[in-house]
Amino acid sequence: MAEWWRRYGQPVVGPVLEWCRHHEWGLAWGRRHLRAPADPIGALRRHRYWPAWAAGLATTLVVAVAVTWLQAEDLAVGALPWVLPEVFSTDRVGPQIADIVWPGTLFGALCVAAVTWCAGPGHVRVVRLRAAVTAGLTSGVLFHHYAQWLVRENELRVWIVAKEAYRWGLMFVGPSTGLLTAVVVAVALCGGIHRLPRRERTVLAAVVGGVFLASVEITRRVRPEYEEPITDVYWVVLITGVPLGVLVTGVLVRLAATRSLRPVEAIRRELADITGQSLDRRVPVPAADDVVARLAVTTNDTLDRLEQASARQQEFVADAAHELRSPLAGLRAQLETALRHPDSVTDWPEVVAEAAADVVRLQALADDLLLLASHRSTAAVREPVDLAALAEDLVREHQHLPEAAHLTLTCEAPAPAVVHGNTTRLERLLRNLLANACRHATSKVAVEAVVAGSTITLTVADDGPGIPPADRSRVFDRFTRLDASRTRTSGGAGLGLPIARDIATHHDGTLTIADSARGARLVARFPAGARPAG
Repeated sequence: MAEWWRRYGQPVVGPVLEWCRHHEWGLAWGRRHLRAPADPIGALRRHRYWPAWAAGLATTLVVAVAVTWLQAEDLAVGALPWVLPEVFSTDRVGPQIADIVWPGTLFGALCVAAVTWCAGPGHVRVVRLRAAVTAGLTSGVLFHHYAQWLVRENELRVWIVAKEAYRWGLMFVGPSTGLLTAVVVAVALCGGIHRLPRRERTVLAAVVGGVFLASVEITRRVRPEYEEPITDVYWVVLITGVPLGVLVTGVLVRLAATRSLRPVEAIRRELADITGQSLDRRVPVPAADDVVARLAVTTNDTLDRLEQASARQQEFVADAAHELRSPLAGLRAQLETALRHPDSVTDWPEVVAEAAADVVRLQALADDLLLLASHRSTAAVREPVDLAALAEDLVREHQHLPEAAHLTLTCEAPAPAVVHGNTTRLERLLRNLLANACRHATSKVAVEAVVAGSTITLTVADDGPGIPPADRSRVFDRFTRLDASRTRTSGGAGLGLPIARDIATHHDGTLTIADSARGARLVARFPAGARPAG
């Protein structure tokens, strides 16, 4: 193709371009239509619908050639005779009409298919073949109907059939068949409805074809057989009106669908521009109260949740970095001081013990962070868990821990309290509540597990300073410490209660702080025997 352009195309187009450069009025037109492409094959690929235009022009040309041939043959026969019986009985173009019916219809369809194939070298082979076959079949069906009209007219009005074919063919049949063939080929090239899935495209094609066939059949049935003047109107409607009606209907449907989908396209464009740094943007909501407007509202609600989740994640990462930075800095300073000034260190085991204690606290903090990040994203094994037995075991265990040496721990669990959940996570919930209570209790900690109907209540109370009502919702935020008594030195990182609440929520339960005459009273409620939400 490029070699052909350099050898034949450039010598012809070059002088025309040179002439256009010296004529201001033709400069714009010449640049637009006669510019020599640097890449002729690439330029051809950009003309996606050339096969459609070629198919339409080829179809119109085939009709024009056929009717012109009939007119020429009719004129070659000579003038009409003066005797009426001879006028009504002389078959002037009967053999030519028979040739048009067969093999003319097949030959015309093959010509249209070949022209369509030759006009689409920029398309892939499958699309090119599909367009050619579609053009051949469509034009063949239309040629067949037109040929049947010729046969019918030749039986009724043999003396004027060639002139009628020439007149109607050039004025109506040729343009309408060409236009309809071009539209069908454009659809075959995936133009217009290429965004529809394959199933919807097939259904749409079947509906259009059904409408066309139904219109033909209805027109045939309502035509009065005894009124010959109606024959022309019938065939004009059949060959021209029905295809144009189907075409106009398709165009109107396309325009209506395009207009109705504009809000969807606006939503798509806005969503394509939203990134992790622009979650505050929202999609436009149409004024009409329809499914598209509800889709936009739902999309904006989803973006709201995503923005809130992203903000919480960023805040959590910042808090975690802050919590890890301080103990790491202290540990590093302690070890570097001991290494740089070893003579000033009198008790190396004590230094190592303090460093090991800091490492243990950092490890516990890292474990808590990992639990918060992963316990909802992983599926846990669910099984019946007796909270009463679990509470008794953990209370006996805590009685022997150093932080509870000065405390009295009691457990009241008169009956089994069975929930359906994960044993490890429920144990972690109760451990966190006990650790929090032991850390702030003055002399005693009380644990109670009670079954009341379909609800199991787990209560952990202490006689410490308690939690003010204004701060009861804040203590469930991550890394929250209320006062100096709840600092890093006392062993808390501000993650125990948030982890406990997340575990309770994961098991369809709640964790709240109830009123108490003295100290803090944390109450966890679970549905008895219920399965937690996945």
